[in-house]
Amino acid sequence: MYLTFTFLLATLLLMLAWHGPRGAVLGLSALTFAVAVAVYLHHATDKLPLSF
Repeated sequence: MYLTFTFLLATLLLMLAWHGPRGAVLGLSALTFAVAVAVYLHHATDKLPLSF
C-alpha cells in the first residue's frame, strides 16, 4: 500500500511539474524524496531470515 502511495505521489509530482507553480513542485519533490527514503529505510533495516 505504501509503495502505491509513493508511486502515486511521484505521478502527481510529474503532473504538477508540467503545469504547477515552482514552489509547490519543490515542496512535493521534498515530500516524495522523504517518503522514498522512509520506504527504503523500512526495508533496509529488516533482518533477513536466512539459514544456511
